[in-house]
Amino acid sequence: MGQITIDQSYAIMAILTTNARWEEIDFEISRLQDSVIRDPQGAGGRFTDFLKNGCQFAKSILTKPFNPAEFIGEEWTVWKGPDDGDGLSGEEDIDPRSLALVKIEVSQFLFETCLQASDDSITGEEKLRRLKAASNFTRFGANVFFGLWLDYKSNKENSVLERLYQERKVTYLDFPGTVLRAPIGHRNVLCLCRDVDGQWGWCGHWLAYGWSAADLSAGCAS
Repeated sequence: MGQITIDQSYAIMAILTTNARWEEIDFEISRLQDSVIRDPQGAGGRFTDFLKNGCQFAKSILTKPFNPAEFIGEEWTVWKGPDDGDGLSGEEDIDPRSLALVKIEVSQFLFETCLQASDDSITGEEKLRRLKAASNFTRFGANVFFGLWLDYKSNKENSVLERLYQERKVTYLDFPGTVLRAPIGHRNVLCLCRDVDGQWGWCGHWLAYGWSAADLSAGCAS
């Protein structure tokens, strides 16, 4: 072990430059003008982290505690009790296995539609019932959502969400491990969506709506 030599750095840069698939990179869409040319020190720091990690980008996120009233607004709470109740009393509708997660590796992410051969779409409530019946599937909840959202806000094009898009073409994922109660009494789950401009945003998805093959629910193997 030891500090990299000048000759080694030149050899690495030559290999990376020669083998990069430059024809796949759109200069404007990738925002290289802002992220590299106008921010050389920041770009250099990110590239240093990339090299220190064995030429691999960040592979994990830390989950974060989530408070719906603080993040969304007053009167938003975690749903309590049965799905046909008022959501105000009883056991919280949370997958406890998600709460136990502290760090998630990107390679562990699984996505489920729960559609069967005869289904074009199903309601969110039916999808949630099917997910709960799958004992080998941990439903990611609001703590994973919040970790991904904060990672995206800090790292943008180098975030885990962007990696999921670049490597697996994921543009939507929801988090059925936490069911939220809207002020008007609807049952919702949190979602992250990538728009046509390449920006990620979040929303709440009402469980009474239909879920199709494009609506991926995130989790991991139990």
